[in-house]
Amino acid sequence: MNHTELADSIADAMRPHGEGDVNVAALRAGTMARVRAARRRRLTFAAAGTAAALTVGGVAVPQLLPGADGRSTVAAPPNVSANRSSPRAAALPVANVPGAAQRPDTVGTDRAVLHFDVDLTVFGGTGAWWRSGPGVERAEIWTGSGTREATTDHTATVVLSQDLDQAKLGGLAAGGAPPTSPAPVAVTVAGRAGTIQQFPDGWTMGKVTWVLWWQPVDGLWAVLTMETADAATVVTAAATGVHLDRSLRCAVPIRVSAVPAGTEWNSCTTAMGPAGADGRSWQSGSVSFRGPSGDSLILTYGNVSDWDADGSKFVPNRTVRGRPAMWYLSGPGHQLAVPDADGRSLFVSMHGENVTEHDAIALAEGATFSDDLVDLGTWPERPVG
Repeated sequence: MNHTELADSIADAMRPHGEGDVNVAALRAGTMARVRAARRRRLTFAAAGTAAALTVGGVAVPQLLPGADGRSTVAAPPNVSANRSSPRAAALPVANVPGAAQRPDTVGTDRAVLHFDVDLTVFGGTGAWWRSGPGVERAEIWTGSGTREATTDHTATVVLSQDLDQAKLGGLAAGGAPPTSPAPVAVTVAGRAGTIQQFPDGWTMGKVTWVLWWQPVDGLWAVLTMETADAATVVTAAATGVHLDRSLRCAVPIRVSAVPAGTEWNSCTTAMGPAGADGRSWQSGSVSFRGPSGDSLILTYGNVSDWDADGSKFVPNRTVRGRPAMWYLSGPGHQLAVPDADGRSLFVSMHGENVTEHDAIALAEGATFSDDLVDLGTWPERPVG
């Protein structure tokens, strides 16, 4: 599975036409294994180095250097400041719209907005991956530095939706419990009725998992999935770390002025980690587009990599705005990889019969990217349109 947001792809691909039932129980074991592996890769950020970047066509392209394991890694610039690092991710910019508590009907309706926030300290997290998509908004909370030497560990997932089945699907918790799981138990979350269920085998991943679902306000469902051996009361208490009185922007340093022909804007994702010595907390982000038949284009940018195009496997066979690029088969579709400066890369993934290589290259060439990756306030208020 490639670098692209696997949880994003799973949630979108399970219902390519937006209808029909999904047997999530049958998919759970394999899905959880792939999600955790992809989550680690998705949040595998480039390690710091000191090599200079090459320049091709006036654009800086990272120099590939042999790593400690003999593989090639992308060199990043030296630290510019020793006192700008932080133990937790910076906050996303505030969106000037009501939160889910005030307007539950707006959840999952605007790809540029997340109608809630999470308190990382309550979950013991250091970073989060956010997604705003059709009918569902999600935050995945993780802990760890996010470097190649110290990969991240998933801590919790928070999903909001006006539909309980969609909320459970977004949290990978739908489809019924395995036979060995205890029965669900009624609980109270901030005075509201809820239900919690324990999965002792962690859905075959060997880690105790709790799933809590409740209606924080009428017309809205929240699902909290936590990997912890603690008691149920710890999970219900952690739910206080979900704040529905706030709205955030799905901030990415990406601007796509025109939606690819025959598609609509389907989702926005952004990942925030502990700020490094250069003060940058943002790590990666994506915007995806989907056609009426389920065809998709996903543009991802940031500190992301794909083993199929990493290091010596990167063999340029295309150019994008003068930069060397690689077009290659990846999983069920094709993908375009374009290395950028300072360890960042641009990828465009393509799936379906009604999208072409031309569409992928046109999306890559038409997108613009902000130069300032530290100040999120300078980024486009809406990444698409």
